[in-house]
Amino acid sequence: MAVDTGAAAAASRTLTRVSACAERLARYMVWGGGALLMVAALVVTFDVIQRKISPYTGWNISGSDEISGYLFAIGTAWAFSFALLRRANVRVDALYLLMPRRVRAVLDVFGIMMLSIFVFVVTWHAMQMFIHNTTNWSKSITPLLTPLAIPQFFWMVGLVMFVLNLFLVLLRIALALAMGDLLTVGTVAGARTQEEEFEEEMRSLHLERANLAE
Repeated sequence: MAVDTGAAAAASRTLTRVSACAERLARYMVWGGGALLMVAALVVTFDVIQRKISPYTGWNISGSDEISGYLFAIGTAWAFSFALLRRANVRVDALYLLMPRRVRAVLDVFGIMMLSIFVFVVTWHAMQMFIHNTTNWSKSITPLLTPLAIPQFFWMVGLVMFVLNLFLVLLRIALALAMGDLLTVGTVAGARTQEEEFEEEMRSLHLERANLAE
């Protein structure tokens, strides 16, 4: 079936702009996730210190493991979208980079499809758990008695954003395949090459130098 080149190109430009917006949002989310991990580290550090001095002060603060667990789950979920859109995830690509572009494109599509199915199933069950805990206002079986719906809500935000970004990536891949653009398939879903990593490092270095110059 023939593809309308003009319409496909216009759709591609639109998806590229949407992806840029999604990446900006994902960047903010990964910054927030990193901040949450820092808070989790501080909570654990404070707990270790207070346990050492508790015989002298009488303090007995518990729950750091529970709080840090919530923060870690939320922080990592908020980082998924950024890792997807920036292709920052670790991939075993020793043989991948030696394969022809068509084979790599097939592997990229297969990998994204398998990841999408897995993440959708996980998010679906997580949503059901969140709805159940919200309806019953379930609480953790810990001294904190944390309403589980509260941390699970922020966790769900990260998972839902991940699903939406996976759908966006699948759309871009499908359009690129329809246009026969295997290069875009690799750029959107493929493993990053050494050249791409080198170029990004150089851009970061130039940006850092520009900031220091100011």
